[in-house]
Amino acid sequence: MEFAVRCIPCVSLYYVLLIGDVGTVSSARDLIEYAFRDKKVIIVSPTSFMAYLQTVLQGLRSLQIEEQAKDIQIRVGKLGQHIGKFEEYMQKLGGALSTTVNHYNSAHKELGKVDKDVVKISSNSPGVDPLLIDRPQKDE
Repeated sequence: MEFAVRCIPCVSLYYVLLIGDVGTVSSARDLIEYAFRDKKVIIVSPTSFMAYLQTVLQGLRSLQIEEQAKDIQIRVGKLGQHIGKFEEYMQKLGGALSTTVNHYNSAHKELGKVDKDVVKISSNSPGVDPLLIDRPQKDE
């Protein structure tokens, strides 16, 4: 940790440190500020100790949430990449299906031409009845 917590077990002594002199030239307030600023030690009393611990706990929870948020951002980024690849394949599939439909329609037109040719050939031959070919049904 970047700091330490020092509990003064006597509330009255802690109170004297906060508001009064301890019998030296420097004030007690300077001692508390010196401990925090220079030594990274937070001086607490039994009554304020729990509040400081709760504050530290909330800070640690915030760090945990921040780490989880970073992990979620990474996972969402990967999901976006997968969706991009999926979209690319769907575009290719759509193009292939479009090509297939165009080939089907072209083949259907050619089948109609074959049908007309068969009718013409069979109408010129005596004794042969023309057999008409049914066109495939288009499902739309």
